[in-house]
Amino acid sequence: MTARILVVDDIEVNLRLLEARLHAEYFEVITASSGAEALAICARETIDLVLLDVMMPDMDGYAVCRALRLNSRTQHLPIVMITALDEASDRLKGLEAGADDFLTKPVRDLQLFSRVRSLTRLKLLTDELRARAETTVDLMAGTDILARIANGGSGGRVLVFGESDGTAGRVRKYLRSDHEVAGVADPSTVLKEEATGSYDIFIISLSAVGYDPLRLCSQIRSSDHLRQIPILLLTDPADEARTTIWSGRSIGTSFPPASARRSSGGATTRACGKR
Repeated sequence: MTARILVVDDIEVNLRLLEARLHAEYFEVITASSGAEALAICARETIDLVLLDVMMPDMDGYAVCRALRLNSRTQHLPIVMITALDEASDRLKGLEAGADDFLTKPVRDLQLFSRVRSLTRLKLLTDELRARAETTVDLMAGTDILARIANGGSGGRVLVFGESDGTAGRVRKYLRSDHEVAGVADPSTVLKEEATGSYDIFIISLSAVGYDPLRLCSQIRSSDHLRQIPILLLTDPADEARTTIWSGRSIGTSFPPASARRSSGGATTRACGKR
């Protein structure tokens, strides 16, 4: 699971500590040192969850939480308040302000990641349902809906990340008979291009060199215009531990025997093309 998380705290050490812990678990992290800065970030960025310190000068966590709930853009944003206060009255005040959950300092990893994963999973699912509803409306309004259904998932646009002389290269050659396929070895520039959002599926090889493929998955899921595109990971049985770390919305498959490559890879791509 991965998501874009905003950490808000007026103490620099607390910010950097939480940022490092979340980044190690493949979450994308944005930091803010004040309530006003946090509101400005939420107004211009797509955030999946806010970790919000309560005790801050000028604008405390309760005020920030109330402001986020009053804004139509951020009213459904999950908010976890972090506090050194452990009285029932403090929690009640936070709930009344609109907080979804609480973490008490010192924040332990088990409590931190269980709450973060639970709330971001719910947020990402909600976003996906909204996107599908919008897509359905767009399809029904178009004139080519019957043609899209009839093509059986072929004719999709596929972007494959990985070296051309490895597994990624073999996958590109196989899929070209049914799909428009592009390949890229260095993803650093292509992710910033607006046209990248027009692909139907991304295929990422875990054997890629020069960059961390799981970090690439995290970057895609944190991108406003790419996060809804399905990801197919090309894995090897030896990579099981790595894919378990990044268990977000992807479709994992293995490519050991040659006989299994054509059936599983092609079927998965066709299924994604039908979405």
